[in-house]
Amino acid sequence: MKMSPRFLLAGLVLACTLTASSALAAPKKATLGVFLATTLADGQERFEYAEALAARLTETLDTPVAAKSFGRYEDFSRAVAGGMVDFAVVDAWAAVQLGTKAKPVAWASRAGDTQQRWAIVALQRGVVKDLAGKRLAHVKGAGPTDPKFVTHVVLGGDLDAQKHFKLAPVPNVESALKMLEAKGAEAALVPLAHVPKGKDVRVLFRSGRVPGAVLVDLRNHEAALTGALGKVGAVAPFDAFARLQDKDFDEFSKLVTRGPPRRQPVLAEGAELHVEAEVLVRSEELGPALPSFVGDLAVSAEQPDD
Repeated sequence: MKMSPRFLLAGLVLACTLTASSALAAPKKATLGVFLATTLADGQERFEYAEALAARLTETLDTPVAAKSFGRYEDFSRAVAGGMVDFAVVDAWAAVQLGTKAKPVAWASRAGDTQQRWAIVALQRGVVKDLAGKRLAHVKGAGPTDPKFVTHVVLGGDLDAQKHFKLAPVPNVESALKMLEAKGAEAALVPLAHVPKGKDVRVLFRSGRVPGAVLVDLRNHEAALTGALGKVGAVAPFDAFARLQDKDFDEFSKLVTRGPPRRQPVLAEGAELHVEAEVLVRSEELGPALPSFVGDLAVSAEQPDD
Protein backbone atom coordinates (compact mmCIF):
# COMPACT_ATOMS: atom_id res chain seq x y z
CA MET A 1 0.00 0.00 0.00
CA LYS A 2 1.40 3.33 -1.04
CA MET A 3 1.36 6.24 1.36
CA SER A 4 0.20 9.56 0.03
CA PRO A 5 2.75 12.38 -0.21
CA ARG A 6 0.60 14.39 2.17
CA PHE A 7 0.86 11.66 4.82
CA LEU A 8 4.63 11.39 4.40
CA LEU A 9 5.02 15.14 4.73
CA ALA A 10 2.95 15.22 7.89
CA GLY A 11 5.05 12.44 9.40
CA LEU A 12 8.26 14.26 8.56
CA VAL A 13 7.01 17.47 10.15
CA LEU A 14 5.97 15.56 13.28
CA ALA A 15 9.39 13.88 13.55
CA CYS A 16 11.20 17.19 13.18
CA THR A 17 8.95 18.77 15.79
CA LEU A 18 9.62 15.99 18.29
CA THR A 19 13.36 16.18 17.66
CA ALA A 20 13.40 19.94 18.16
CA SER A 21 11.31 19.65 21.32
CA SER A 22 13.64 17.07 22.82
CA ALA A 23 16.64 19.20 21.92
CA LEU A 24 15.12 22.21 23.63
CA ALA A 25 14.21 20.15 26.66
CA ALA A 26 17.73 18.75 27.05
CA PRO A 27 19.68 20.86 29.55
CA LYS A 28 22.81 22.51 28.25
CA LYS A 29 26.02 20.90 29.47
CA ALA A 30 29.00 22.77 30.91
CA THR A 31 32.61 21.68 31.30
CA LEU A 32 34.72 22.28 34.39
CA GLY A 33 38.47 22.36 33.85
CA VAL A 34 41.02 21.74 36.60
CA PHE A 35 44.67 22.69 36.20
CA LEU A 36 46.41 22.53 39.58
CA ALA A 37 49.92 21.47 38.62
CA THR A 38 51.46 23.16 41.68
CA THR A 39 48.67 23.51 44.25
CA LEU A 40 48.04 19.74 44.25
CA ALA A 41 51.02 17.38 43.97
CA ASP A 42 49.25 14.21 42.86
CA GLY A 43 47.53 13.49 39.55
CA GLN A 44 44.96 11.18 41.12
CA GLU A 45 44.06 13.83 43.68
CA ARG A 46 43.52 16.38 40.91
CA PHE A 47 41.26 13.96 39.02
CA GLU A 48 39.18 13.11 42.09
CA TYR A 49 38.79 16.78 42.98
CA ALA A 50 37.63 17.63 39.46
CA GLU A 51 35.01 14.87 39.51
CA ALA A 52 33.75 15.77 42.99
CA LEU A 53 33.51 19.49 42.23
CA ALA A 54 31.72 18.83 38.93
CA ALA A 55 29.14 16.71 40.76
CA ARG A 56 28.59 19.47 43.33
CA LEU A 57 28.26 22.13 40.63
CA THR A 58 25.74 19.95 38.78
CA GLU A 59 23.53 20.05 41.88
CA THR A 60 23.89 23.77 42.58
CA LEU A 61 23.75 25.09 39.01
CA ASP A 62 20.97 22.66 37.97
CA THR A 63 23.04 22.00 34.83
CA PRO A 64 25.05 18.89 33.93
CA VAL A 65 28.72 19.67 34.51
CA ALA A 66 31.45 17.44 33.11
CA ALA A 67 34.95 17.43 34.60
CA LYS A 68 38.24 17.51 32.76
CA SER A 69 41.57 17.46 34.59
CA PHE A 70 44.65 18.74 32.76
CA GLY A 71 48.19 17.67 33.49
CA ARG A 72 49.99 20.18 31.27
CA TYR A 73 49.46 23.90 30.81
CA GLU A 74 49.67 23.74 27.02
CA ASP A 75 46.80 21.21 26.92
CA PHE A 76 44.72 23.36 29.25
CA SER A 77 45.34 26.62 27.36
CA ARG A 78 44.56 24.88 24.06
CA ALA A 79 41.21 23.69 25.43
CA VAL A 80 40.43 27.19 26.70
CA ALA A 81 41.28 28.74 23.34
CA GLY A 82 39.04 26.18 21.62
CA GLY A 83 36.05 27.01 23.82
CA MET A 84 36.02 23.53 25.35
CA VAL A 85 36.03 24.72 28.99
CA ASP A 86 33.34 26.91 30.56
CA PHE A 87 34.99 27.56 33.93
CA ALA A 88 37.99 26.21 35.76
CA VAL A 89 39.93 25.98 39.01
CA VAL A 90 43.55 26.78 38.26
CA ASP A 91 46.78 27.81 39.94
CA ALA A 92 46.76 31.59 40.37
CA TRP A 93 49.91 32.08 38.30
CA ALA A 94 48.26 30.14 35.44
CA ALA A 95 45.17 32.36 35.67
CA VAL A 96 47.41 35.38 35.16
CA GLN A 97 48.93 33.79 32.08
CA LEU A 98 45.46 33.27 30.57
CA GLY A 99 45.07 37.05 30.50
CA THR A 100 41.69 38.45 29.48
CA LYS A 101 40.35 34.98 28.63
CA ALA A 102 39.80 34.30 32.34
CA LYS A 103 37.63 36.26 34.75
CA PRO A 104 38.57 35.49 38.40
CA VAL A 105 35.53 34.69 40.55
CA ALA A 106 36.73 33.24 43.87
CA TRP A 107 39.78 31.97 45.74
CA ALA A 108 40.06 28.26 46.49
CA SER A 109 41.33 28.02 50.06
CA ARG A 110 42.96 25.14 51.94
CA ALA A 111 42.99 24.93 55.73
CA GLY A 112 41.45 28.39 55.79
CA ASP A 113 44.24 29.97 53.76
CA THR A 114 44.05 31.22 50.18
CA GLN A 115 47.82 31.73 49.93
CA GLN A 116 50.94 29.60 50.09
CA ARG A 117 54.71 29.99 50.19
CA TRP A 118 57.14 28.72 47.58
CA ALA A 119 60.53 27.17 48.22
CA ILE A 120 63.74 26.59 46.31
CA VAL A 121 65.03 23.20 47.41
CA ALA A 122 68.23 21.26 46.74
CA LEU A 123 69.97 18.08 47.88
CA GLN A 124 72.88 20.00 49.39
CA ARG A 125 73.21 22.83 51.85
CA GLY A 126 73.90 26.28 50.53
CA VAL A 127 72.25 29.53 49.46
CA VAL A 128 70.53 30.68 46.29
CA LYS A 129 73.64 32.51 45.07
CA ASP A 130 75.48 29.17 45.01
CA LEU A 131 73.08 28.05 42.26
CA ALA A 132 74.39 30.52 39.67
CA GLY A 133 74.36 28.77 36.30
CA LYS A 134 72.71 25.67 37.81
CA ARG A 135 69.50 23.99 36.61
CA LEU A 136 66.28 24.93 38.42
CA ALA A 137 63.30 22.64 37.76
CA HIS A 138 60.01 24.57 37.69
CA VAL A 139 56.48 23.94 36.48
CA LYS A 140 55.96 25.06 32.90
CA GLY A 141 53.29 27.57 32.04
CA ALA A 142 52.95 29.81 29.01
CA GLY A 143 56.72 29.95 28.56
CA PRO A 144 57.76 33.62 28.33
CA THR A 145 55.87 34.47 31.53
CA ASP A 146 57.44 31.69 33.62
CA PRO A 147 60.72 33.51 34.43
CA LYS A 148 58.73 36.60 35.41
CA PHE A 149 56.81 34.64 38.04
CA VAL A 150 60.05 33.30 39.53
CA THR A 151 61.81 36.67 39.39
CA HIS A 152 59.01 39.03 40.39
CA VAL A 153 56.90 36.94 42.77
CA VAL A 154 59.07 34.21 44.27
CA LEU A 155 62.34 36.15 44.49
CA GLY A 156 60.72 39.54 45.01
CA GLY A 157 62.65 41.16 42.17
CA ASP A 158 65.97 40.75 43.97
CA LEU A 159 67.38 38.27 41.44
CA ASP A 160 66.81 37.73 37.72
CA ALA A 161 65.89 34.05 37.48
CA GLN A 162 66.58 33.80 33.76
CA LYS A 163 70.10 35.15 34.16
CA HIS A 164 70.96 33.40 37.42
CA PHE A 165 69.58 29.89 36.76
CA LYS A 166 69.27 27.51 33.86
CA LEU A 167 65.49 27.11 33.97
CA ALA A 168 64.31 23.55 33.35
CA PRO A 169 60.51 23.44 32.75
CA VAL A 170 58.54 20.33 33.79
CA PRO A 171 54.77 19.52 33.63
CA ASN A 172 53.98 19.54 37.37
CA VAL A 173 55.40 19.74 40.87
CA GLU A 174 55.93 15.99 41.26
CA SER A 175 58.01 16.02 38.06
CA ALA A 176 60.15 18.81 39.50
CA LEU A 177 60.88 16.79 42.64
CA LYS A 178 61.63 13.63 40.64
CA MET A 179 64.02 15.58 38.44
CA LEU A 180 65.80 16.86 41.55
CA GLU A 181 65.97 13.37 43.05
CA ALA A 182 67.42 11.97 39.81
CA LYS A 183 69.96 14.82 39.80
CA GLY A 184 68.64 16.10 36.51
CA ALA A 185 68.55 19.50 38.18
CA GLU A 186 70.52 21.00 41.05
CA ALA A 187 67.43 22.67 42.54
CA ALA A 188 63.64 22.73 42.22
CA LEU A 189 60.99 25.38 42.76
CA VAL A 190 57.92 23.96 44.53
CA PRO A 191 55.28 25.14 47.00
CA LEU A 192 56.63 24.84 50.53
CA ALA A 193 53.76 22.52 51.49
CA HIS A 194 55.01 19.93 48.96
CA VAL A 195 58.62 19.75 50.16
CA PRO A 196 59.20 16.05 51.02
CA LYS A 197 59.46 15.28 54.72
CA GLY A 198 62.15 12.98 56.03
CA LYS A 199 64.26 13.11 52.86
CA ASP A 200 67.60 14.78 52.22
CA VAL A 201 65.97 17.82 50.67
CA ARG A 202 67.25 21.18 51.88
CA VAL A 203 65.17 24.35 51.73
CA LEU A 204 67.47 27.11 50.49
CA PHE A 205 64.86 29.83 50.12
CA ARG A 206 61.29 30.59 51.22
CA SER A 207 59.17 33.12 49.38
CA GLY A 208 56.55 35.47 50.72
CA ARG A 209 52.87 34.51 50.68
CA VAL A 210 51.53 33.93 47.16
CA PRO A 211 47.91 33.28 46.04
CA GLY A 212 47.24 29.57 45.57
CA ALA A 213 44.27 28.49 43.42
CA VAL A 214 41.41 30.45 41.91
CA LEU A 215 38.05 29.74 40.28
CA VAL A 216 37.81 31.52 36.92
CA ASP A 217 34.97 32.03 34.46
CA LEU A 218 35.87 31.43 30.82
CA ARG A 219 32.52 31.68 28.99
CA ASN A 220 30.22 34.21 30.67
CA HIS A 221 29.09 32.11 33.65
CA GLU A 222 30.25 34.58 36.31
CA ALA A 223 26.77 35.45 37.60
CA ALA A 224 25.73 31.80 37.91
CA LEU A 225 28.98 30.82 39.61
CA THR A 226 28.81 33.72 42.05
CA GLY A 227 25.26 32.79 43.01
CA ALA A 228 26.21 29.15 43.55
CA LEU A 229 29.31 29.71 45.69
CA GLY A 230 27.43 29.63 48.97
CA LYS A 231 25.82 26.28 48.12
CA VAL A 232 28.90 24.51 46.78
CA GLY A 233 30.63 24.41 50.16
CA ALA A 234 33.86 22.52 50.80
CA VAL A 235 35.09 19.92 48.32
CA ALA A 236 38.16 18.03 49.52
CA PRO A 237 40.96 18.91 49.67
CA PHE A 238 39.72 22.52 49.47
CA ASP A 239 37.51 24.55 51.78
CA ALA A 240 34.55 26.55 50.53
CA PHE A 241 35.36 29.14 47.88
CA ALA A 242 36.12 32.65 49.15
CA ARG A 243 34.96 35.54 47.03
CA LEU A 244 37.73 37.78 45.81
CA GLN A 245 37.95 41.47 45.10
CA ASP A 246 38.97 42.39 41.57
CA LYS A 247 41.68 44.69 42.89
CA ASP A 248 43.33 41.81 44.79
CA PHE A 249 43.81 39.72 41.67
CA ASP A 250 44.74 42.77 39.61
CA GLU A 251 47.54 43.56 42.05
CA PHE A 252 48.82 40.00 41.84
CA SER A 253 48.63 40.09 38.04
CA LYS A 254 50.65 43.31 37.93
CA LEU A 255 53.20 41.81 40.30
CA VAL A 256 53.69 38.81 38.00
CA THR A 257 53.93 40.76 34.76
CA ARG A 258 55.61 44.00 35.86
CA GLY A 259 57.38 43.13 39.07
CA PRO A 260 57.38 44.82 42.49
CA PRO A 261 57.68 48.61 42.78
CA ARG A 262 61.22 49.89 42.44
CA ARG A 263 62.82 50.59 45.75
CA GLN A 264 63.93 54.19 46.23
CA PRO A 265 66.79 55.01 48.61
CA VAL A 266 65.73 57.25 51.46
CA LEU A 267 68.11 59.77 53.04
CA ALA A 268 67.17 60.32 56.66
CA GLU A 269 68.71 62.88 58.95
CA GLY A 270 70.40 61.46 61.98
CA ALA A 271 69.03 62.30 65.37
CA GLU A 272 70.84 65.14 67.13
CA LEU A 273 72.98 64.02 70.02
CA HIS A 274 72.60 65.98 73.25
CA VAL A 275 75.05 65.17 76.01
CA GLU A 276 74.01 66.31 79.46
CA ALA A 277 76.86 66.65 81.92
CA GLU A 278 77.17 68.51 85.18
CA VAL A 279 79.53 71.47 85.23
CA LEU A 280 82.63 70.52 87.19
CA VAL A 281 83.85 74.06 87.92
CA ARG A 282 81.78 77.22 88.06
CA SER A 283 83.31 80.54 87.06
CA GLU A 284 82.21 82.29 90.26
CA GLU A 285 84.20 79.81 92.28
CA LEU A 286 87.46 80.87 90.64
CA GLY A 287 89.34 83.92 91.94
CA PRO A 288 90.85 86.55 89.67
CA ALA A 289 94.17 85.43 88.19
CA LEU A 290 96.54 86.74 85.56
CA PRO A 291 98.47 84.54 83.24
CA SER A 292 102.12 84.09 84.04
CA PHE A 293 103.81 86.03 81.28
CA VAL A 294 106.66 87.56 83.29
CA GLY A 295 109.07 84.96 81.96
CA ASP A 296 108.20 85.93 78.43
CA LEU A 297 109.35 89.51 79.11
CA ALA A 298 112.69 88.50 80.57
CA VAL A 299 115.69 89.80 78.59
CA SER A 300 118.29 87.24 77.80
CA ALA A 301 121.83 88.07 78.86
CA GLU A 302 123.06 86.88 75.48
CA GLN A 303 120.90 89.37 73.60
CA PRO A 304 123.19 91.96 71.90
CA ASP A 305 122.71 95.64 72.56
CA ASP A 306 121.44 97.81 69.74
